[in-house]
Amino acid sequence: MLSPAARKYRKTSFMVLAGYLVLFPAASYVADRIHPTGAVLWMLAVLPVLPILGVMSLMGQYLRNEKDEYKRDLAVRCLLWGTAGMVIVNLFSTYLRIFGWNGQLFPFSEFFVFLGFMLVAKISYRMSNRVPADE
Repeated sequence: MLSPAARKYRKTSFMVLAGYLVLFPAASYVADRIHPTGAVLWMLAVLPVLPILGVMSLMGQYLRNEKDEYKRDLAVRCLLWGTAGMVIVNLFSTYLRIFGWNGQLFPFSEFFVFLGFMLVAKISYRMSNRVPADE
């Protein structure tokens, strides 16, 4: 059962992420067509980041507005696990480059690891904190 804060977060974050699904392909298309450099390249790279920053801001608002301590604690724990996974992948790729690797990881590897760690954390917390009604 979703709280009012969770419903609001879900609705607005889906709208912001829909903006991402428009901005990223548009910025990628423009970059492929005009091959920008300098400030134009940086501005194109910032465009798809803006909706992600919006979702982060919405998560902060959700944590502020959520009244249920358990749900808020669970969200923070899952975010911490996801962040830990993302930092591990980023450090790993940085060490590979320091040690002479010239390749690159799959695009958005850190983000996929973030989501995976969050999902595993949420499932494991849910399984370990079952209430009699769930059984």
